[in-house]
Amino acid sequence: MHSDRFEELAALRALGIPLGADEDEFAQHLEGCATCQALVADFTDSAAALSATATPVAPPASLKTRILGSLESGAVSPRASGGGDLSSRVKTAEAGATPQRSFAPWVFAAAAGLLLLLLVTDDARLRREREDLRSQTAAFRAQAGEGEDLRKQAAALQQEKANLSEKLRAAQRSLARRDLQARVVESDDVQLLFLQGKAPQQRARGRVFWSTRAGRGVVVAGNLSVLPAGKQYELWAFSGGKPVPAGVFDADTAGRVLFESKDLSRIGTPEKFAVTVEPRGGVEAPTGPIVLAGS
Repeated sequence: MHSDRFEELAALRALGIPLGADEDEFAQHLEGCATCQALVADFTDSAAALSATATPVAPPASLKTRILGSLESGAVSPRASGGGDLSSRVKTAEAGATPQRSFAPWVFAAAAGLLLLLLVTDDARLRREREDLRSQTAAFRAQAGEGEDLRKQAAALQQEKANLSEKLRAAQRSLARRDLQARVVESDDVQLLFLQGKAPQQRARGRVFWSTRAGRGVVVAGNLSVLPAGKQYELWAFSGGKPVPAGVFDADTAGRVLFESKDLSRIGTPEKFAVTVEPRGGVEAPTGPIVLAGS
């Protein structure tokens, strides 16, 4: 299982630092972890690049003179040099020599290794943050996709509801037609009256099925204009020469009407019928233009 500890061991492996007790465990992990394999390769390349950019340190010029001087001093006999043994002379030479400070290459290598370790740690942190960001982005996209699916489902449900409502209305209209037909049209005393269109709707046509026994009439009409929102058609049944309001109705978008009148059993058999345009809700006496009339 990949972890931050294995990333640190990968950095040490790239620097050539022995892993000690972790060597076998990391070697086994490295065989099956593509991430750590990539880290070791990246860190090794980085270490090589840093070592290649290190500035070489030239030895001081006095080093060669000191080495040659020490060799010449060792070749002279103790007597010729004024007495004293070799050990004494070496100590004297060392005491009189000026110390020279030099920085060995390993110092630069250690500094480069420390810098690489810092870079490795920071790179590992950035990798984790990038993976976390990717995970968060993927989760956000998944949630956004779920939200879009829910919106589509809600829209589909709304459309299905509208379709079912339209089917219900159609079924109700069909049931109303059958009920009207049973109560009026198929009555054995039904009378049929034709209505003719009047200006400005001369193309309108209608029929009234009237049953004295039921005390009602059924209006079937066509080619009527769709009225403004504040207007409705009103049916009038004439009895004794006087109009009696029989109900209001609207034409559909195709100009068709299927309408059942109020209960008019009190007036007996009407003499004639007419349809006028009136304020919505109807009035007690005709005020608008006649669009259909017949007897």
